[in-house]
Amino acid sequence: MTPELLTALAAFLGPTTGALTGLLAARRAVRTARTSSDQQALTALHSGYQALLDDRATHTRDVLAELTAVKTELIAVRQENARLLVEVGALRAQLGHPLEGPTHS
Repeated sequence: MTPELLTALAAFLGPTTGALTGLLAARRAVRTARTSSDQQALTALHSGYQALLDDRATHTRDVLAELTAVKTELIAVRQENARLLVEVGALRAQLGHPLEGPTHS
């Protein structure tokens, strides 16, 4: 190879190498930006999903607390009902009526 050919080759490869390096750097930047954008979208999706799960957990706790209150109230109503049945039975016994109550024919 002659010095002129080597000089021409170096003159050609210098800008070509710079352009190729620039192209690869741009590609890496786009890939990094895309990855960063995907990561931000994934983070936002995860945050939204976590907020939904937290809301559901709060709602579930509220419903369970309400069910516990209803169960407690139902127990109290049943106890009162049993007490009233005993009282009505005692009153009927005093009056000489059977526990079934009067029958209509």
